[in-house]
Amino acid sequence: MVFTDLVNSTAVKKYLKGNDITSRNRLYFDTILKPHRQRVEANLVAYGGRVVKTEGDAYFVVFANASQAAQWAVALQLSHTHEPIDTPLGSLQVRIGMHTGSPLPDGDDFIGEEVDYAARVSSLAHGGQILLSEVTTDLIYEAGITNLSIVSRGNHYLKGIGKAPIFELQYLNKQQRQCQKPRSWKSRSLQLLASLTGAGMAMSVGLVGVLQPLEMKAFDHFMQIRPQQESPDPRLLMITITGRDVQAQSSAQRQGLSLTNAKLAQLLEKLAQYQPRVIALDLYRDFPVEPEYRNLANRLRQDNRLITVCKVGDTTDNPGIAPPPDIPVDSLPERVGFSDVTPDPDGVVRRHLLGLAPPEQSECQISNSLSLVMALRYLEDEGITAQLTQNNDLQIGQVVFPTLKSNSGGYQNTDAGGYQILLNYRAMGSVEAIAPAYTLEEVLYENKLTPELVKDRLVFIGTVDKTFHDIHATPYNQSNRPEAAGVFLQAQMTSQIISAVKDGRPLLVWWSQWAEYVWIGAWSVVAGLISWRFRSPLLLGLAVAGMLSVLYGCSYVIFIQGIWVPMIPSGLAIVVTSGMVRVYFSHPCLKYWILY
Repeated sequence: MVFTDLVNSTAVKKYLKGNDITSRNRLYFDTILKPHRQRVEANLVAYGGRVVKTEGDAYFVVFANASQAAQWAVALQLSHTHEPIDTPLGSLQVRIGMHTGSPLPDGDDFIGEEVDYAARVSSLAHGGQILLSEVTTDLIYEAGITNLSIVSRGNHYLKGIGKAPIFELQYLNKQQRQCQKPRSWKSRSLQLLASLTGAGMAMSVGLVGVLQPLEMKAFDHFMQIRPQQESPDPRLLMITITGRDVQAQSSAQRQGLSLTNAKLAQLLEKLAQYQPRVIALDLYRDFPVEPEYRNLANRLRQDNRLITVCKVGDTTDNPGIAPPPDIPVDSLPERVGFSDVTPDPDGVVRRHLLGLAPPEQSECQISNSLSLVMALRYLEDEGITAQLTQNNDLQIGQVVFPTLKSNSGGYQNTDAGGYQILLNYRAMGSVEAIAPAYTLEEVLYENKLTPELVKDRLVFIGTVDKTFHDIHATPYNQSNRPEAAGVFLQAQMTSQIISAVKDGRPLLVWWSQWAEYVWIGAWSVVAGLISWRFRSPLLLGLAVAGMLSVLYGCSYVIFIQGIWVPMIPSGLAIVVTSGMVRVYFSHPCLKYWILY
């Protein structure tokens, strides 16, 4: 007498797809129960057995002798081992128990204590097991079946019968039995181990900076593809000095500069009549103005609307460039800003340097950047002031500018000296589109400026001629987009500060390192959960591609909300975790592992 039953059949039905119980039951019958029944009954007659009755997922089968029953039970279990039937909880598992005796006939059925004995033995079995009563074990031994082994499982209490010895019929060799050991709890442990290993490897590789170049490229990609719907900053105006403007001036008067004293005086005089709010002169002038240009010298000395630049040096051999000597020493902090920018190792400017502590040997002992000096001057006229928070972050009005650390966002072990934030370029597809721009020729000779263009604006004056080496790579650089002149970077940075304070334009921020670890770990766990469901390399590959696509989409959506999250380490965690699952499935023991 043999009883068979399916493991976790109720739970399997619960997790099948379907909007109601009827549809799930139909799917369960068509895809799981029906194929199982076909295997139960396929060779039953050949082994001398017949079905007495079925009850749900269970079978009650009888045979003329114990050896045939044992061989049929082994064939059934091996069919599920070699060609598993998939369920939402893993491969379908069957438990089998058998007993030999003389039950009472009841028509085509059997009843009595002997039948109960067989049923109780079956109830003790786990998935993949064949358990035997003592008498059945003796009969199988007597039959002399050589390819099967039987081991004692001790005495067990059988309801209504009492304690009885139970034996297991082992139909796999030693290696195969070891492969068969993992059950649900161990499979879940291996799944968790794969996820933790994937996340740990991604974090470890990320911490040493290996992934930073790829993360920077992802940052640039998101900057380029985000909606380019912002308009130029209406508070700004650009006046550029082109190569043509440079060549139009006397080289003897320029003395290697981009703008002669005569042209600078003429330009500032023309702007003054239109009453700009502030003028940023993004040109180095570390020499006194000649006596014949007294009006220019007086303007540099007295005009508080005119902000100039210097350059901070970092070594004795590179002491930087001093501020214009015509500006009074006591007004330097309000009239001069440093022009230094902080390119990343690949030369791209993604960070905005607000302030720093100049080294002693520097010719430029100025702590604030040109962009910060310009923004503060503009905002002070609006009644908005700056202060430091308890965490030493800069707060202007109600906006706190978060300090970039060495491991913030996609950066790892980056020099975060000074006061740096991420530079959120205005989303316009071009750095130069920040504001209306006119060349020196258009201003002085074509008279294209009007009072409406200049009045109350922040005017930036700077060279765009590459021969003066003030050209920088930005996230927008592509084959059809050249590098941007420094004066446009200064305008972008100034606009970022003012727009954040006045317009509520979001700054680019990042999560704490622990939050990033949770983010990476979560993707690794998701990869473990999803990859565990796919045995086929093709399906697993498609699953990985799908997860990477979802990661890309999530990272992009979060980025356009103003938060930079690590995408490349998370992608690596997905690939490593899925790869470990694939290795697990490729193990020679795989075909004997039964997952539920």
